[in-house]
Amino acid sequence: MDERYSRQIAFNGIGEDGQRKLGASRVCIVGLGALGTAAADRLCRAGVGALRLIDNDTVEPSNLQRQTLYSEADVGDYKCRAAAKRLWEINSEMKVYVEKYALDASNANGLLKGCDVVLDCTDNFAARHIINETCHKLVTPWIHGAAAGSTGTVFAVVPGGPCFRCLYPNPDLSGESAATSGMLGTLTGIVGALQANEAIKLLVGAEPAGLLMFDVWRGTFDTVPLERNPGCPVCGGSK
Repeated sequence: MDERYSRQIAFNGIGEDGQRKLGASRVCIVGLGALGTAAADRLCRAGVGALRLIDNDTVEPSNLQRQTLYSEADVGDYKCRAAAKRLWEINSEMKVYVEKYALDASNANGLLKGCDVVLDCTDNFAARHIINETCHKLVTPWIHGAAAGSTGTVFAVVPGGPCFRCLYPNPDLSGESAATSGMLGTLTGIVGALQANEAIKLLVGAEPAGLLMFDVWRGTFDTVPLERNPGCPVCGGSK
């Protein structure tokens, strides 16, 4: 095994077998903003074999406060391309696939298919519901992450368990965004790292934590029980 992963391999939850699983895995990240860059950085350093980056946005000066893979030199470039360049500098052995698309109902199946885990690092509920429905059909686990102001949410959606629609029944819910509620840069790093952590757990065969809700300004952190809704239009008929 590569010496760079020696500390991670020494952890009982990973070990050599878990590191091999990470090296053979393919993770898709939808959205290369604050959450996506934080998660991609951690997964790259953890030794995930391949990352598929999906985003059609470009880097803006206001992104630099919290989107950690970018520098001033990247302003105007596509986020997924700038992120891929930086990730290759961090870990040249990892494969990175750049997809300059906005995820929608027409392309979601093709973009998400073939991945072991999908990370939702978007900032809108429409995309999240599309990810939820597509991953349910593909029987692919995915990790939802959201951040606004000082509050964050991370939720691992696994086949057979409660889905995102069970948590948010209204598919048209807009929610808060960085533009409307402001954003602590420290919060997005925590949310993205927790998403990467939940993805690593799933990839090595460990149980996910469930629904995590926290406020980094107040210093509160809760794990909230969540059950599948038998009447859910997405997962309600699942065994």
